[in-house]
Amino acid sequence: MSSPRPTFTEYLLFWLLLAALIPLEWYCARLAYETLGEVASGLYYLALGLNLVPIILSRKCLKWAGVGAFGLGLLVVPYQLQLGQRLARIEQEVTRITSYAHLMREKTGSYPADLTRYSFHDLSVRPYIQAYRLRPKEGDFMVTFFVGTPNASHWYSPVGGWGYYPD
Repeated sequence: MSSPRPTFTEYLLFWLLLAALIPLEWYCARLAYETLGEVASGLYYLALGLNLVPIILSRKCLKWAGVGAFGLGLLVVPYQLQLGQRLARIEQEVTRITSYAHLMREKTGSYPADLTRYSFHDLSVRPYIQAYRLRPKEGDFMVTFFVGTPNASHWYSPVGGWGYYPD
């Protein structure tokens, strides 16, 4: 006994699901470059290619194809969106650290040697701030941080601006 053929509406819903998930998964693969590094980003792009499996499967069993597409989306999207939010919060904190350092320079004539007197506004990002160090040769300071893995380093300095090394 075979299952009834899917209706037009069911096919339409499946393709709408893919039309929503594939661009979101692509965005997450791009975001993974910033949050996890170059290698992890490549794996996310490979996962994006796995959407071919539900597309091929949709000809035989639309229900399981939809479940597979949705499951793949659940593996990729939520974690990367969480890391993207963390990146934004860390960058906001680094901006606050920069403001603090400039204020201390105005008051004392030099940048602070460390962040012991700095009060973090978002304590949840404190573990991701790797270092604050003075750069006497450049006449400024640098704040380094990571988002998802310490192997993918981000930094900010007033002279050089924002920087990133993926892996």
